[in-house]
Amino acid sequence: MISDELRELIRPAILVQNIIWFVIVGSIIFYIAFVYLVLGGDKALAISSASVVDYLIYILAAACAIGSIFYYRHALSDNNLKSFLKKDVDIDLLAKNPRTKEIDQTKLAQLKSLSSDELKIYSLIFELQKITILTLILNELIVIFGSAISFIYDDVSRIVPFGIVSLGLSFWMFPRAQAVIKRVQNF
Repeated sequence: MISDELRELIRPAILVQNIIWFVIVGSIIFYIAFVYLVLGGDKALAISSASVVDYLIYILAAACAIGSIFYYRHALSDNNLKSFLKKDVDIDLLAKNPRTKEIDQTKLAQLKSLSSDELKIYSLIFELQKITILTLILNELIVIFGSAISFIYDDVSRIVPFGIVSLGLSFWMFPRAQAVIKRVQNF
Protein backbone atom coordinates (compact mmCIF):
# COMPACT_ATOMS: atom_id res chain seq x y z
CA MET A 1 0.00 0.00 0.00
CA ILE A 2 1.36 3.43 -0.89
CA SER A 3 1.02 6.48 1.32
CA ASP A 4 -1.19 9.44 0.52
CA GLU A 5 1.93 11.61 0.14
CA LEU A 6 3.38 9.31 -2.51
CA ARG A 7 0.02 9.02 -4.25
CA GLU A 8 -0.18 12.81 -4.45
CA LEU A 9 3.39 13.10 -5.77
CA ILE A 10 2.99 10.47 -8.51
CA ARG A 11 -0.45 11.57 -9.70
CA PRO A 12 0.89 14.28 -12.09
CA ALA A 13 3.56 11.94 -13.50
CA ILE A 14 1.00 9.23 -14.19
CA LEU A 15 -1.29 11.81 -15.79
CA VAL A 16 1.53 12.95 -18.07
CA GLN A 17 2.26 9.35 -19.03
CA ASN A 18 -1.39 8.77 -19.94
CA ILE A 19 -1.59 12.04 -21.89
CA ILE A 20 1.49 11.06 -23.90
CA TRP A 21 -0.14 7.73 -24.71
CA PHE A 22 -3.36 9.41 -25.88
CA VAL A 23 -1.42 11.94 -28.00
CA ILE A 24 0.63 9.24 -29.73
CA VAL A 25 -2.40 7.02 -30.36
CA GLY A 26 -4.23 10.10 -31.65
CA SER A 27 -1.37 10.84 -34.01
CA ILE A 28 -1.44 7.26 -35.32
CA ILE A 29 -5.15 7.65 -36.07
CA PHE A 30 -4.38 11.04 -37.63
CA TYR A 31 -1.83 9.49 -40.01
CA ILE A 32 -4.36 6.91 -41.13
CA ALA A 33 -7.09 9.54 -41.62
CA PHE A 34 -4.69 11.93 -43.36
CA VAL A 35 -3.59 9.31 -45.86
CA TYR A 36 -7.22 8.34 -46.42
CA LEU A 37 -8.27 11.95 -47.05
CA VAL A 38 -5.31 12.90 -49.23
CA LEU A 39 -5.26 9.77 -51.36
CA GLY A 40 -9.01 9.21 -51.37
CA GLY A 41 -10.48 6.14 -49.83
CA ASP A 42 -12.51 5.21 -52.89
CA LYS A 43 -9.55 4.52 -55.18
CA ALA A 44 -9.14 0.98 -56.38
CA LEU A 45 -6.37 -1.09 -54.87
CA ALA A 46 -3.30 -0.59 -57.00
CA ILE A 47 -1.45 -3.78 -57.76
CA SER A 48 2.21 -3.35 -58.44
CA SER A 49 5.37 -5.30 -58.00
CA ALA A 50 7.34 -4.83 -54.84
CA SER A 51 10.47 -2.74 -55.04
CA VAL A 52 13.56 -2.43 -52.91
CA VAL A 53 11.96 0.59 -51.23
CA ASP A 54 8.97 -1.57 -50.26
CA TYR A 55 11.20 -4.17 -48.69
CA LEU A 56 13.18 -1.52 -46.86
CA ILE A 57 9.99 0.05 -45.47
CA TYR A 58 8.63 -3.33 -44.38
CA ILE A 59 11.94 -4.26 -42.77
CA LEU A 60 12.13 -0.92 -40.92
CA ALA A 61 8.52 -1.21 -39.74
CA ALA A 62 9.10 -4.79 -38.57
CA ALA A 63 12.30 -3.73 -36.79
CA CYS A 64 10.36 -0.97 -34.97
CA ALA A 65 7.62 -3.42 -33.95
CA ILE A 66 10.08 -6.07 -32.76
CA GLY A 67 12.26 -3.46 -31.04
CA SER A 68 9.25 -1.98 -29.28
CA ILE A 69 8.06 -5.37 -28.04
CA PHE A 70 11.49 -6.50 -26.85
CA TYR A 71 12.29 -3.20 -25.16
CA TYR A 72 8.88 -3.09 -23.45
CA ARG A 73 9.14 -6.65 -22.18
CA HIS A 74 12.77 -6.22 -21.08
CA ALA A 75 12.27 -2.85 -19.41
CA LEU A 76 9.29 -4.11 -17.40
CA SER A 77 10.78 -7.50 -16.56
CA ASP A 78 11.12 -8.41 -12.90
CA ASN A 79 14.92 -8.52 -13.15
CA ASN A 80 15.16 -5.08 -14.72
CA LEU A 81 12.73 -3.55 -12.22
CA LYS A 82 14.60 -5.14 -9.30
CA SER A 83 17.86 -3.79 -10.68
CA PHE A 84 16.36 -0.30 -11.02
CA LEU A 85 15.05 -0.40 -7.45
CA LYS A 86 18.52 -1.29 -6.10
CA LYS A 87 19.92 2.01 -7.36
CA ASP A 88 20.28 4.94 -4.99
CA VAL A 89 17.74 7.73 -5.40
CA ASP A 90 19.03 11.28 -5.84
CA ILE A 91 16.40 13.20 -3.90
CA ASP A 92 17.79 16.58 -4.98
CA LEU A 93 17.49 15.61 -8.63
CA LEU A 94 13.88 14.53 -8.11
CA ALA A 95 13.10 17.85 -6.39
CA LYS A 96 14.53 20.02 -9.18
CA ASN A 97 12.15 22.14 -11.17
CA PRO A 98 12.59 21.01 -14.79
CA ARG A 99 12.33 24.55 -16.14
CA THR A 100 14.46 26.51 -13.69
CA LYS A 101 16.78 23.66 -12.64
CA GLU A 102 16.49 24.92 -9.07
CA ILE A 103 15.50 22.70 -6.18
CA ASP A 104 11.84 23.11 -5.29
CA GLN A 105 11.94 23.30 -1.50
CA THR A 106 8.27 22.32 -1.14
CA LYS A 107 8.76 19.24 -3.26
CA LEU A 108 12.00 18.43 -1.45
CA ALA A 109 10.14 18.52 1.87
CA GLN A 110 7.44 16.23 0.44
CA LEU A 111 10.06 13.81 -0.84
CA LYS A 112 11.88 13.78 2.50
CA SER A 113 8.66 12.71 4.18
CA LEU A 114 8.62 9.51 2.11
CA SER A 115 10.22 6.24 3.14
CA SER A 116 13.16 4.96 1.08
CA ASP A 117 10.91 2.40 -0.64
CA GLU A 118 8.42 5.11 -1.56
CA LEU A 119 11.25 7.28 -2.94
CA LYS A 120 12.28 4.39 -5.17
CA ILE A 121 8.70 4.00 -6.38
CA TYR A 122 8.50 7.73 -7.07
CA SER A 123 11.72 7.50 -9.07
CA LEU A 124 10.35 4.45 -10.89
CA ILE A 125 7.44 6.52 -12.21
CA PHE A 126 9.88 8.58 -14.28
CA GLU A 127 11.53 5.42 -15.58
CA LEU A 128 8.07 4.22 -16.62
CA GLN A 129 7.53 7.50 -18.48
CA LYS A 130 10.76 6.93 -20.40
CA ILE A 131 9.69 3.38 -21.28
CA THR A 132 6.27 4.61 -22.42
CA ILE A 133 7.69 7.38 -24.57
CA LEU A 134 10.28 5.17 -26.27
CA THR A 135 7.88 2.33 -27.06
CA LEU A 136 5.18 4.68 -28.32
CA ILE A 137 7.64 6.45 -30.60
CA LEU A 138 8.66 3.11 -32.08
CA ASN A 139 4.99 2.22 -32.50
CA GLU A 140 4.28 5.53 -34.20
CA LEU A 141 7.17 5.00 -36.62
CA ILE A 142 5.35 1.92 -37.90
CA VAL A 143 2.36 3.96 -39.10
CA ILE A 144 4.71 6.61 -40.50
CA PHE A 145 6.30 3.93 -42.67
CA GLY A 146 2.80 2.87 -43.70
CA SER A 147 2.04 6.47 -44.66
CA ALA A 148 5.16 6.58 -46.79
CA ILE A 149 4.32 3.41 -48.68
CA SER A 150 0.73 4.62 -49.18
CA PHE A 151 1.98 7.87 -50.70
CA ILE A 152 4.56 6.10 -52.85
CA TYR A 153 1.84 3.93 -54.43
CA ASP A 154 -0.99 6.45 -54.12
CA ASP A 155 -2.94 3.68 -52.38
CA VAL A 156 -4.73 4.33 -49.09
CA SER A 157 -5.14 0.64 -48.31
CA ARG A 158 -1.41 0.14 -47.85
CA ILE A 159 -1.45 1.99 -44.52
CA VAL A 160 -4.02 -0.37 -43.02
CA PRO A 161 -1.72 -3.19 -41.85
CA PHE A 162 0.79 -0.68 -40.50
CA GLY A 163 -1.99 1.16 -38.66
CA ILE A 164 -3.39 -2.05 -37.19
CA VAL A 165 0.03 -3.14 -35.89
CA SER A 166 0.83 0.35 -34.58
CA LEU A 167 -2.49 0.74 -32.77
CA GLY A 168 -2.45 -2.85 -31.52
CA LEU A 169 0.98 -2.42 -29.96
CA SER A 170 0.06 0.96 -28.50
CA PHE A 171 -3.10 -0.38 -26.87
CA TRP A 172 -1.18 -3.36 -25.51
CA MET A 173 1.43 -0.97 -24.08
CA PHE A 174 -1.06 1.38 -22.42
CA PRO A 175 0.71 2.79 -19.32
CA ARG A 176 -0.21 0.79 -16.25
CA ALA A 177 1.84 2.53 -13.57
CA GLN A 178 -0.35 1.35 -10.70
CA ALA A 179 0.03 -2.29 -11.77
CA VAL A 180 3.81 -1.93 -11.95
CA ILE A 181 3.86 -0.30 -8.51
CA LYS A 182 1.90 -3.21 -7.07
CA ARG A 183 4.33 -5.65 -8.72
CA VAL A 184 7.41 -3.98 -7.28
CA GLN A 185 5.88 -3.78 -3.84
CA ASN A 186 5.72 -7.58 -3.88
CA PHE A 187 9.48 -7.98 -4.55
